[in-house]
Amino acid sequence: MSSDHKELSKPGTIQQDAFAQEMIRFWISNNQDHVSLKVGATGDPEKEPPMWGFMLADIAKHVTRVLREENPDGPSAQEIMEQILGGIGERLRHAPDLTGTTIKGRN
Repeated sequence: MSSDHKELSKPGTIQQDAFAQEMIRFWISNNQDHVSLKVGATGDPEKEPPMWGFMLADIAKHVTRVLREENPDGPSAQEIMEQILGGIGERLRHAPDLTGTTIKGRN
């Protein structure tokens, strides 16, 4: 991984949306996860878990698209998605305890 600690750029398209919200920041430091989450955005505790599932799925789709763009002769989008889902399953099965920091924001 890069040692560059700069923040990623914001997508230019969000600048015109007065209601755009940052929902997650994810850092890896000293082999630990450090996460800031905007929880409670739906205002409905029953809708919150599926919303996070949708966002995680969308993130996987964005990663798949970028990996295909970076390596068009590499694995297919389906193969990349299967690898991502495999990594998620592996992590959920074998790393139940989290280390690092979680900050919950509601601003």
